[in-house]
Amino acid sequence: MSGVFGLLDPKKPHPLERLARDMGEAMRHRPWYVIESSSDPDAGVALGRVAIGIFNREPQPCTSEDGRLILCFCGELYDAGPLRRELQQAGHPPRDGSDPELVLRLYQAKGEAFIRALRGPFLLALWDRSRGLLFLGNDRFGLYPLYYAHWAGRFLFAPEVKAILADPALPRHLDLTALAQYMRFQQLLGARTFFEEIKLLPPASLLCFDIPQGSYHIRGYWSVNDIPFRPNVSQSEAGEEAGRLLQGAVRRLSGDALRPGVYLSGGLDSRTIIGLTQRRPITSITYGTANCRDVHYARRIARAVGSDHHWFDLPDGRWVMECADLHLALTEGSHSWVHAHGMSTLPRARELMDVNLTGWGGVNLWGVRNLPAATERTAASDREFVSRLFHLLNQEWTWPGLTEGEEGVLYREPFRSQLRGLAFDSLREEAARYLECRMEMRRRYFNLFEHDRRLTHNLVTFSRSHLEVRFPFHDYDFFDFMYSLPMAVRGHLELYRGLLHQRCPALSHIPYDHDEFLPTSESLVRSSHALVVRAKRRLNRHLFPIVPEWVTLYADYEGYLRTDLKAWGEALLFDRRTLERGIFDADCLRWLWARHQSGTELHTIGKIAPIMTYEMMLRRLYEKGDTNPKVGPT
Repeated sequence: MSGVFGLLDPKKPHPLERLARDMGEAMRHRPWYVIESSSDPDAGVALGRVAIGIFNREPQPCTSEDGRLILCFCGELYDAGPLRRELQQAGHPPRDGSDPELVLRLYQAKGEAFIRALRGPFLLALWDRSRGLLFLGNDRFGLYPLYYAHWAGRFLFAPEVKAILADPALPRHLDLTALAQYMRFQQLLGARTFFEEIKLLPPASLLCFDIPQGSYHIRGYWSVNDIPFRPNVSQSEAGEEAGRLLQGAVRRLSGDALRPGVYLSGGLDSRTIIGLTQRRPITSITYGTANCRDVHYARRIARAVGSDHHWFDLPDGRWVMECADLHLALTEGSHSWVHAHGMSTLPRARELMDVNLTGWGGVNLWGVRNLPAATERTAASDREFVSRLFHLLNQEWTWPGLTEGEEGVLYREPFRSQLRGLAFDSLREEAARYLECRMEMRRRYFNLFEHDRRLTHNLVTFSRSHLEVRFPFHDYDFFDFMYSLPMAVRGHLELYRGLLHQRCPALSHIPYDHDEFLPTSESLVRSSHALVVRAKRRLNRHLFPIVPEWVTLYADYEGYLRTDLKAWGEALLFDRRTLERGIFDADCLRWLWARHQSGTELHTIGKIAPIMTYEMMLRRLYEKGDTNPKVGPT
């Protein structure tokens, strides 16, 4: 995927160029990858970037005329015209129209405050040789991951953990808190990775490493508390302004020379994006079993907007095995294999589009995820807030995970004693930073910057091996406006339905895959259609199944693990390497596996898939010398 990487080592005990080259090559996953780097041997600094040949096609690094500033950049900047004019008037005219050149000039003009002027998803690494300072920066939402490690005077950074692990001198100590989080929440929180030495750069951050001092600090330059509160906006005013801002964002992100496309489901977000996109032709892609709601309703949406639609069937689980190795290489275990959504479509998608206009993050902006706003306002204490978050992460935001009792028997000693309570304690620590937010917004912001941010990294990391990804719902103006609204205005689907009905009326009369009701603001039409849907369901269940019904999930991961993937799962869970590692209790693994194979319980895969994925991660990243292990039977 696209990103920046490099190292800083004033002691220079090893050739910088060789280690920088090894870091870059560790991230070369496909033939079209572009790896570029440059070093300053006297200072002990090397910078580089990895790209997939779509954004920023000019060679990098970008260097100032006097050679004192060296920049590597990935991503893209929006609304840059005023900045260019400002720089022209200030005597720092950009030499060309590229984003890296703009960033370089902004630093010359504004110093460290330059980061506040940047709008859009990006990562940057800037070496100021005259000051002995290295800057790493990312966008408000941290849409491109950047990992870093600092030990024994050396500092490394990269968009993938494996690139940092390319340094053979780096210790590899497993982070037990990360293990506890992953088994309970099926994801990591905060800045953690699976390794104690390696951290994730927080969003909206500028990291500055001072070579003379041999230390670094991270400064946040934006937070959700900077968003003004607008308590007096009416619902009609909110709907009109939200529609205008989102329409503008979609047009900007689909209006350049790159070929846009949309991964189209039966949900609201992707249909809204493709409905607001005026660019034609536009590609749409759907994947899933032939009888799932996504395939059925996406086909209808594609016909309504006239997109060039492509459906990829998933008749069995073989696609998981075909994609498992690349998925593991790209997500490095932080993303369970049961979330490899769309992985099998990527080779063909690269032929059809350059950028995916993703609807990711859309529904959450309207405040409708899992917990009613009124319920959140009644939270009696900070402890209750954390307890609710724990339940959502553990049981509702993905497949239900391990319970307290199951965690108690999963590990062997001494891990059992060491891991007890770590997941909850670490969640409480991460949640503390959101306690200063308005009560009704605490969980929203936690969801956005903790849960969804990690999911975003995982989902777009493997997509960006083939395509670039654009996020209309993360447009700064639209985002700020939506989160400035009171929950009474924003906190339900009426505002969303109104926008869809006004801007894309034909799409508001195609059922929403979640409940199969119409997402229209016309209450009479919606209620009448809902009566018909309920009547058909009763007819099928109580008389005879004569009306077609579409299954909810696009893929049957749980069924796969009982059929096509059964041998793979058994080979991972009960392999000698897994059992001799001494982390997981063999009897507990057999017990969980038997429960899943019986098919008598729902969603046991949420307890098993993280164990499988963690073991695959250990084989690829933790075991030195096993750089490319076989995924599956050994």
